[in-house]
Amino acid sequence: MHSEPLRQGLKRQFAITFALVVREMTTRYGNKFGGYMWAVLDPVLTIAILTTVFSAVAHIPPLGRSFTLFFATGYIAFYMYRSTSEQVGSAVEANRALLNYPVVRPYDTILGRIFLQVATLFVVNALLFGALYFVVPFESINLAPIFQASLIAIALGAGVGASNIVWFHLSSTYQQIWGIINRPAFIVSGVFFLPDTVPHPFREWLMWNPLVHIVGLFRTGFYPTYRASYVDMPYIIGLTVFSIVFGFFLVWLYDAQLREAK
Repeated sequence: MHSEPLRQGLKRQFAITFALVVREMTTRYGNKFGGYMWAVLDPVLTIAILTTVFSAVAHIPPLGRSFTLFFATGYIAFYMYRSTSEQVGSAVEANRALLNYPVVRPYDTILGRIFLQVATLFVVNALLFGALYFVVPFESINLAPIFQASLIAIALGAGVGASNIVWFHLSSTYQQIWGIINRPAFIVSGVFFLPDTVPHPFREWLMWNPLVHIVGLFRTGFYPTYRASYVDMPYIIGLTVFSIVFGFFLVWLYDAQLREAK
């Protein structure tokens, strides 16, 4: 008897989330093929630019023999976090009209964007690394650390994005400050260098950045001889779990305020 209300609640939640995912697909990518292609071209163009610039000033990459593979394994790990945090951070504002319906809650818009983001990133990674395999054949590939790093990057991005939904709503000044602070994240996340080569004490400071650990973990799946001993799994997992719990708690706590237009 007690399971029936739970079953009905789960069915209603699934229906709402599915409807939001379909709506997000239409509004984000449109009905044209070009909209979907841009999701792939965004990281591809960035990787191509990094490869061109750095291969012009250096003879060999910091790891392996391919600049393209080195930057792809670094940037994609960072891109999964950044794109997820940005998409989740704007989920409520982009679906504000739907919040007039009592059945739709702010966290529903977050779940819809997370599911769509996971599907999008899976396709992007499959196409990108599938194509790279024919250009730069991998010595070997270990899917375990790749999936671990991907899951952590997406979950951390979702947690940070959920928190920012509330902070952005409460303060436009914070939103501007966050944008300024977040710009150098790409530079200090180990995308185009190896943390192992950073001298003391800067290396210790760098290790506070969870993206450095995520990028390192992701790369170990493509470079069998690269150990990345600096990767601290308890730290990044603990921080990710905290960000998810704290982010969704904030959204739940400010449910009524988030429904109000600024």
